[in-house]
Amino acid sequence: MEKCRVLVIEDDDVQRELLKEILQDSGFRVSVAPTAEKGLQSLLKDSVDVVVTDVRLPGMDGLSFLRKVKRDYPDVEVIVITAFSNVEDAVNAIKEGAFHYVTKPFDPQVLINLIDKACQLARLKKVPKRDGEIVYASKEMEDILKKASLFARAEAPVLILGESGVGKELIARFIHRESGRKGKFVAVNCAAIPRDLFESELFGYEKGAFTGALKAKKGLFEEADGGTLFLDEIGELPLELQPKLLRVLQEGKVRRVGATLEREVDVKIVAATNRDLRELVEKGEFREDLYYRLNVLTLKIPPLRERPEDILELTGFFLKKYSDKYGKKVEITPEALQKLLSYSFPGNVRELENLLHRLVIFSEGKITERDLEELSESKPCNELDFSKPLPEKVAEFEKRLIEEALKRTNYVQTRAAKLLGIDEKSLRYKRKKYGI
Repeated sequence: MEKCRVLVIEDDDVQRELLKEILQDSGFRVSVAPTAEKGLQSLLKDSVDVVVTDVRLPGMDGLSFLRKVKRDYPDVEVIVITAFSNVEDAVNAIKEGAFHYVTKPFDPQVLINLIDKACQLARLKKVPKRDGEIVYASKEMEDILKKASLFARAEAPVLILGESGVGKELIARFIHRESGRKGKFVAVNCAAIPRDLFESELFGYEKGAFTGALKAKKGLFEEADGGTLFLDEIGELPLELQPKLLRVLQEGKVRRVGATLEREVDVKIVAATNRDLRELVEKGEFREDLYYRLNVLTLKIPPLRERPEDILELTGFFLKKYSDKYGKKVEITPEALQKLLSYSFPGNVRELENLLHRLVIFSEGKITERDLEELSESKPCNELDFSKPLPEKVAEFEKRLIEEALKRTNYVQTRAAKLLGIDEKSLRYKRKKYGI
């Protein structure tokens, strides 16, 4: 993670240098200033996450400085240092928008911990780095996007590896944009197409090829001609169809079901999987020649739990996205943010987005640690209960959501419906359906 940038404003030379040394030893990038005026000059020149300032300064005092920073640099967090006898100054600073305060003499570790939390909050407010829909801050994702941009201009297929929910399709769309291809981006989930329809979906069919084929239909390869075909969950591709995919990759031609002639296609292939293809090859479930054909240009996306700086960036992005959607201003406390950062997110970015979407719906303005109690109770994806069919699980979730909305609005149906984003008629129907 990029070092947190801290500006220390202290008029005492010895204290200023001591603070600088302590904070640098703790991994922060530190700049210093002897006065508030010099501090403002520093803010004009350099990007800063957190300011640590004494309240009593020569010239402009710390509180006046704080008000100016919060007005001109709302993304910067401010921690004030005050003498033990001047607690009133600290209270006033909090009222003016300071993140926190410490009283002299203080334990350096207390200040370090406060700066850590303030830095996380400051970065949450900043506009995240974006490439299209990809939001990131980590060096790992930056490197992946650089490689993806290079791979986009190559003729060879690209294989994207990563757990479910890490954003493999977003990377595939990025590759398509970077390729400069004029054709469409066509996505197909190999796990979602029924086995008996796979061939006709991928390669198309001619009129009369089978019962119900009343007219000819293009397959997905032809739909993506001149563009990109994204084969998600490639490990689920039926074994009997794998030679046909290999032939397209080798020769750039497809044959529709029921056709005698082949058609040329110019398609960039991007495949993705959350499975170990090498292991599937050893089990005889995936062709070795197809594996080597796909495994030329590979991108491995690390899980979200290995990218804490991306959790910060994505949290800020999703909070704004759903706050704007519901006309709210929802913030998150440092303690709640810390809980998010310590959670493993087995469902990766998708799980984080769904969680924040739900929290924004029910939030009265601030997400607290208490709102995240479910995280400690959440089961990893591989422990989820599949004993009930999907419609039944969805109904259970919908019922719980409605009950929670009614509880939070004191059973005022108009407000509950607004919170859920549905009309009152729909809410009445659902309450009757679930016996609420």
